Amino acid sequence: MKHPLEHIIITNFTTETGAFNSEIKLSYQVFGKSLGNAPVVLVNHALTGNSNVAGDDGWWKDLVGNDKVIDTKLYTVLAFNIPGNSFDGFVIENYKDFVSRDVAKLFLIGLKELDIGKLFAIIGGSLGGGIAWEMAVLQPDFTEHLIVVATDWKSTDWLIANCQIQEQFLLNSKHPVHDARMHAMLCYRTPESFKERFQRSKNDDLEIFNVESWLLHHGKKLQERFQLSAYKLMNQLLRTIDVTKGRSSNFNVLENIEAKIHIVGVDSDLFFTAEENRETHKQLALTHPNVTYNEIHSVHGHDAFLMEFAQLEKIIEGIFVPHSKRKPMKILKFGGKSLANGKGLETVLSIIKNKVEIGERISVVVSARGSATDDLEVILDKALKGEPFQEELNTFKAYQKEPSKNIDFSEEFLVLDTLFEGVSLLRDYSKKTKDNILAQGELLSIKLISSLLNGQGIKAKATDTRELIKTDENFGNAQPLSKLSKENIKEYFGKNKDVVHIVSGFIASNLKNETTTLGRNGSNYTAALLANFLDAEELQNYTHVSGIYTADPGLVSDAKQIRELSFSEANELANFGTSVLHAKTIIPLVEKNINLRILNTFNPDDEGTLITARPSTKEVTSLSILDNVALLNLEGRGLLGKIGVDARIFGALSRYGISVSIVSQGSSERGIGLIIDADQATQAVIALEREFESDFYSQDVNKIAVIDDVAVISIIGIELSSFHKPFNALIKNQITPLLFNNTVSGKNVSLVVKKSQLHKAVNVIHGEVFGISKKINIAIFGHGGVGSALINQILKSKNDIEKRKGINLNVFAIANSKKLLLDKNGVESNWEEAIASSSYESSIDDIITYAENHHLENLIAVDNTASNVFYENYIPLVESGFDLVSSNKIANTISHDFYKELRVQLKENNKEYLYETTVGAGLPLIDTIKLLHESGENITRIRGVFSGTLSYLFNNFSVQDKPFSEIIKETIDKGFTEPDPREDFSGNDVARKLLILARELDLQNEFEDVSVLNLIPEAYRDISVEDFLSQLEVLDVQYQELKGNQKEGHVLRYVGDLSGDLSQDKGQLEVKLVSIPEDSTLGHVKGSDAIFEIFTESYGEQPIVIQGAGAGAEVTARGVFGDILRLSKHIN
Repeated sequence: MKHPLEHIIITNFTTETGAFNSEIKLSYQVFGKSLGNAPVVLVNHALTGNSNVAGDDGWWKDLVGNDKVIDTKLYTVLAFNIPGNSFDGFVIENYKDFVSRDVAKLFLIGLKELDIGKLFAIIGGSLGGGIAWEMAVLQPDFTEHLIVVATDWKSTDWLIANCQIQEQFLLNSKHPVHDARMHAMLCYRTPESFKERFQRSKNDDLEIFNVESWLLHHGKKLQERFQLSAYKLMNQLLRTIDVTKGRSSNFNVLENIEAKIHIVGVDSDLFFTAEENRETHKQLALTHPNVTYNEIHSVHGHDAFLMEFAQLEKIIEGIFVPHSKRKPMKILKFGGKSLANGKGLETVLSIIKNKVEIGERISVVVSARGSATDDLEVILDKALKGEPFQEELNTFKAYQKEPSKNIDFSEEFLVLDTLFEGVSLLRDYSKKTKDNILAQGELLSIKLISSLLNGQGIKAKATDTRELIKTDENFGNAQPLSKLSKENIKEYFGKNKDVVHIVSGFIASNLKNETTTLGRNGSNYTAALLANFLDAEELQNYTHVSGIYTADPGLVSDAKQIRELSFSEANELANFGTSVLHAKTIIPLVEKNINLRILNTFNPDDEGTLITARPSTKEVTSLSILDNVALLNLEGRGLLGKIGVDARIFGALSRYGISVSIVSQGSSERGIGLIIDADQATQAVIALEREFESDFYSQDVNKIAVIDDVAVISIIGIELSSFHKPFNALIKNQITPLLFNNTVSGKNVSLVVKKSQLHKAVNVIHGEVFGISKKINIAIFGHGGVGSALINQILKSKNDIEKRKGINLNVFAIANSKKLLLDKNGVESNWEEAIASSSYESSIDDIITYAENHHLENLIAVDNTASNVFYENYIPLVESGFDLVSSNKIANTISHDFYKELRVQLKENNKEYLYETTVGAGLPLIDTIKLLHESGENITRIRGVFSGTLSYLFNNFSVQDKPFSEIIKETIDKGFTEPDPREDFSGNDVARKLLILARELDLQNEFEDVSVLNLIPEAYRDISVEDFLSQLEVLDVQYQELKGNQKEGHVLRYVGDLSGDLSQDKGQLEVKLVSIPEDSTLGHVKGSDAIFEIFTESYGEQPIVIQGAGAGAEVTARGVFGDILRLSKHIN
């Protein structure tokens, strides 16, 4: 023997059934390179095979040997004998003790004994392939390539049944091996195979049919070389292939295999059917990144893997032959926008040319160019109405001819002229006519592009898919006849090699050769079918966007590109409306595990989005939108609990060919909401009205209505437990979904919203579910000291806050009493110059309209004005979706009726109003009082120095030996007062602060209830500021006297005091100048600090004290900023 048998002795082996074997002889042969000097290929033999796979008498010599596809000049080829197959003389009598998994274990032990770390490939057919599956599950990383031919990971029912009959022959027949083999040959082949070979011919010498002679011959031949014990064992192993047996995770065990899996089926196999192989591939492709399926086409059934060597060689050549001439093909698909005149068309030609020049095998599927399909539909509509269409048709023709004047489009143009003229005369057309008209767009496209490529030296051929893809007669949405179309395409591409095919997408023909179209996303479907039929490596879909995004970039400016998706995720996106995907285009790719890459024609260097079988670890994948839909509502109290209502609804719709994409059903009142295509809405109403006509009369059905102008937003991959975040955010932004629905898996949620709210809704949801910075759109009114400080603080801290908090503060509007600055992307540091030069007049309505037109979400209006009337805009702002922040005290201190009405509107519109700075500048006074009051704590008194200005004034006057007027001047010079100091000295500001606190305790006091001591004598209250400031000395005597008359160790303080029975409707509010001990809480305050004492029942005589800076624009602005951030965090 040229390749001698070698042996490994395996001792103390226990089988899966528990049988102990003290010694098992594992024999093997090696072909080609010696072990350790080349990649190793393990070949597993089939039922009647053995280790002699190559050489003159090798049973697989057509595939294995020198210069064969598995080239023994390049590889070490190893083949084990299944112990007990009788080839090496080793016999196993107790065959029932063994199952196929035992052989897999023995082979793995053999590899270990031979010190083979990892195989390059394992290939096995039939039983050998089943053992290979078992080995891969036992040791998922033992090989780079797992090639399983005419087999499966489990014995099929049909196979098990035949093995049972085989065993009966082997146990009961007088000629067991002979008779069992004859029966087996019937199952290895097919009736068609026998008919093709024998044609009922006879053996005249034996006077029997040749088929009988053939069976007798095979029985005799096997009997001569095969022992009965070996046949019994092989039959037992064949029936026991099952990688899931004894494993709780069932099919999931296959997902752990690390090898690249290549499944090869036989379309006529009765043992391991192609259908079951396809199902295995389909399941694995959902989770395994590298699994392919190919099929041998033969009439010879299971034995085809030992006969159809040319096909099998072609399938596995890409694995074993480096730099094979048979490079996998790539299918390129270009959409209409990519092929538009100018840059688009030029770029497409460049992409194709570059790929050809670097040696890639490509075929190109093209759509109609530019807006050709839409243009033809417009012209068709005009012709139908009898309107003049010639001008539009001439424009269409001119556009098509523009890239090259030398191409003859007369044939296509004549078809259009004739059909449009006919439609115009008849005022009618069929779907067949429409398909013929629309098809001309693709035919013009392939003719132009192939011609231009040939002109650039690229050998290209216009390929009309009407000659290749055959469909049913459903014009407008025809379904391909897969088997016939595949045969046509394989034959055509086999005859037309070494050329770049420019293939028409979207169009096909029926068996009568009438033009049909493939419906929505038809060109993508064509490309996917072509990739499937030609076993392409990848489908590259060139569009006008750089892949798939977390949302439509046209709607969401901060949508992120998704670099990689799994097929299952892509299928979900396609089902829910992602424009560059469609479910039917995904399926042909999944079947063959062909990668799909979404690329941008206009940015060809971008790697786009790759779609593979590799599972994703992300939660939420993307947001998809369906906007050409309508909401159909059926309501009826009388239908509650009636059986068969749903069936009637769907039955009625299906009779009119109306598909429902989303269903949402009520419970308390019988109601059902359906999402359907917008252009089918009228027909749907008619269908349901006819179906439920009698129910209207009985008043069981109240209403059947359609809501147009709606859109569906689907959140793909979201857990229902997380759905409250985007839902609450929508409600907060005054977007109430009309309907929502979740899938059975609980991983996808769809919302129906008004189309006018779509843009805003998508941005709100996107910001919530992807953890991308939540954009807060801020309108700031008033940019004096506090306002300008606030704007600058926001701009300075913006990037840091976004980085730390995930909040993007976007100041889109700044207004003063005269001018307005608007910028949806946010104002910049030059905002002061920008508003000064702005041509917009200040207008609340304009700001509201601007926010609506630009779909701005998460709106906050900030009132930093000193206006006494700006509060009148609060309710309109709230009703328009704005939360409120204010440093202006007026809204909280005018009439109690307005105070209450504002809070009613805030509650109704789910909005908030924060105004911490109206009392304590940056101090958390209001928050503390709210918390105490809402927790049930009884507040008995609030007293404090409320004014930072007057705090500074009296703190310094009390301790310095200076006239009162001089201290006033110091206070003015330091910027602590208003331009007219009398506003501070009047006490009204303190009175308003005190009133705000009273109302926080639910007291109903009005401003008029506050007793206020005005520090300015009445005679000086109405004179000019200049006159007042020139006469400050008149105050010296009065205040020096007050200071001098104090008790020892006392100081003057200007305080606000809220007291009385605060459990009643009103409290006692006083603003006054008091003399208090210097060592008291209020007495020891320094500088311009504010200080507050909060007395409660629980704390008794020991008050809660809050003290801090009480004056200054920067301090107040920082407090307003704090309110904005608090709102931002809880805005949803």
